[in-house]
Amino acid sequence: MGGRWREFAYQVRGKSHVLDGKPGQDRFRYESRSGVQVLCLADGAGSAKLAEHGAQAVVAAGCDFIVDLFESGRGWRGNLDGNALHAHLIEKLNGTAARIGCELKDLASTFLCVAVTEEFFVAAQIGDGVIGAERDGELELVTLPDNGEFPNVTTFVTSKNAVPSMQITKGELDGYNGFILMSDGTAESLYNYERRVLARACRTLFRIISDAPTYAVANPAYKKELKRVMDLQIREGTDDDCSIGILARSTRVVGA
Repeated sequence: MGGRWREFAYQVRGKSHVLDGKPGQDRFRYESRSGVQVLCLADGAGSAKLAEHGAQAVVAAGCDFIVDLFESGRGWRGNLDGNALHAHLIEKLNGTAARIGCELKDLASTFLCVAVTEEFFVAAQIGDGVIGAERDGELELVTLPDNGEFPNVTTFVTSKNAVPSMQITKGELDGYNGFILMSDGTAESLYNYERRVLARACRTLFRIISDAPTYAVANPAYKKELKRVMDLQIREGTDDDCSIGILARSTRVVGA
């Protein structure tokens, strides 16, 4: 199946952070290089005083690790070593902690990642949030929220059990039309926790990206539309920060 993969990622500060004057703590990063497209998302822990710096560090480190993995050939067929990925994230967090003068725990965040090549995909997640997909026209889950027994408790990159709790999924891309990453704030609107299913609205989000014209403009209309959805609808469903990342296969011919 052909078709170029297109991305959208966005973060919006939650209503609670606006009221208390705190910065948003969600971050994302997208990279496209050497035949791999990778999208990472992180939700900074509300209990960590510099979580936004940690979230920024892990999304940058995650993208670099995945691209380097495929460039070296070690990522062939979506192979991913969770121990090596986590070690790389912690290395970057230690560097960030030393640079800004804080402890590692002050940089706690979750980590979500999806990467696609010509034939394969790989997804990884530490903590809560959701990664979903559309395959053969049906919505499916790629990873589940890691909340244990309580909805407000999760695992962070800096947690002792980060590696054993990490979810890694890989496979061939045949039949897949899109992947969606969301923080727990966004999941309040786009994921049903009781039924463990994605909201049907995810199909609409995939279509907006897939069907958009491919000609290059600085701020395409489809991204403006998706930002409005996040600002005016998704954000209203929670007090938490909201972030989202989408990779969708374009249905358009280049230049159309």
